[in-house]
Amino acid sequence: MTFNTFTFYLFFAVIVLINYILPKQWRWVWLLVSSYAFYSLSDVKYSAVLLTCTGISYIAGRMIAKTGDNKLKKTWMLLGVVLNVGILILFRYMNFFFDSITATAAAVGYQWTFRGIELLLPIGISFYIFQVISYLLDVYSGKFEAEKNFAHYALYVSFFPQLLIGPIERYNHLKPQLLNPKPFEYQDFVDSLVRIGWGLFKKLLIADRLAVVANTVFMAPQDFNSPKLVVAIIAFSFQIYIDFSAYSDIAIGTASILGINLIENFNRPYFAKSIIDFWRRWHISLNNWLRDYIFIRLNYKHRRKKPRKLWISIDVMTTFFISGLWHGASWTFVIWGMLHGLYQIIEIFTQKIRDKVVNRLNIDRSTFAHKTFQVLFTFGLVSFAWLFFKASSISEAVHILKSIITFDGITTEKAWIFKDGSLGLDNKDFWMMTHTLAILMLVEFVQRKHNLLVMLNKQPIWFRWTIYLLLFFSITIFGFYGEANAVDFVYFQF
Repeated sequence: MTFNTFTFYLFFAVIVLINYILPKQWRWVWLLVSSYAFYSLSDVKYSAVLLTCTGISYIAGRMIAKTGDNKLKKTWMLLGVVLNVGILILFRYMNFFFDSITATAAAVGYQWTFRGIELLLPIGISFYIFQVISYLLDVYSGKFEAEKNFAHYALYVSFFPQLLIGPIERYNHLKPQLLNPKPFEYQDFVDSLVRIGWGLFKKLLIADRLAVVANTVFMAPQDFNSPKLVVAIIAFSFQIYIDFSAYSDIAIGTASILGINLIENFNRPYFAKSIIDFWRRWHISLNNWLRDYIFIRLNYKHRRKKPRKLWISIDVMTTFFISGLWHGASWTFVIWGMLHGLYQIIEIFTQKIRDKVVNRLNIDRSTFAHKTFQVLFTFGLVSFAWLFFKASSISEAVHILKSIITFDGITTEKAWIFKDGSLGLDNKDFWMMTHTLAILMLVEFVQRKHNLLVMLNKQPIWFRWTIYLLLFFSITIFGFYGEANAVDFVYFQF
């Protein structure tokens, strides 16, 4: 049961109704029951894994709090982290490691084959394991006391709006809200519904159509020429952002209706003017997690090692290696992560040179033209990395890149026809995709300086309801019942 299904909204309506009927002090119990019911509806085995990870981290946290010996505290912290990472490896990475060992052995002339393990991959496991690891590290660091009530802690880990694809919440931000949610307010309720509607608009009208284009080409890239391969990469670049940010919109909206404020996960990343800026805007909760628990700790550990540039580079590449591997059990994801690490290293260590060039050429960085160039250049780098993220193998990514670089088929008339159904969409769906994408980017451009929801709330009631109805009918007519079929959220695989 996912956020882009009618079943979920029936389920959610029941949760909201009962939640506000119950006395405030018992609502957290209802949310815990609802969260495990939500997860079990996908597969009850998922809940067993979730409960195991919750139990391990809860016990480790309590033992950290109970012992006064610093070495023993560290032992319990490491035990909790290692066991949870071990569960993640077992379900997600074991076959990847076996395949990598087999391939390495074959490369050096050995026939060494491991039998894979067929295990069900629990949805959201990478997200909630990172969440429990942050809890353990923060308890160990003394940022807050370990939770004594197991059920309270279980709700923090399993809260259903953000369980499957985040945002990755911190305990000291989410837990107090779960036990003491804000009271119901009509305007907050309406704003939350608009946020959910906007998420569904992005998912069902734009992202799912972009997915058709990207999937059609990447399933058989050898059948397409250079221009259509470029279109497919751009389509995936927008698809993964719009799809993931749509989920975050719906998660934040549903949580807000229940009186809980989740952290924002995106801040218009395709308006970033550099890769570092991109990562301040993209999947913010993961970026903050990697910064706080990987990079800062590595950088502190290596602070006295020389040369500093080398060790900073190692720390950055290690962080983005973990980011890549977290996203998927494939070397294509690792390459994606390492590319972003390399981008950041180049950006950091060429800053002074670039400043000198700008000064010597008398370039005004404040002009619209310069900012536009920065945005487009950053988008190009990000899209190049997405090629490896989307490709099923390194060889496929190399084939696509080679076709693009050699301008394969660029002179043929067919290469420039995109609305003939060859990309999986007919003329009407292609028109719908491009125009709704343009609307989204226009909205995001305006939102850089203006809060459109605040502006909407200041308008007359007839205008507001016109917008609400337009949003509703756009979703129901062109989303659920349009020709482009709804697909799962991209980040469900992570």
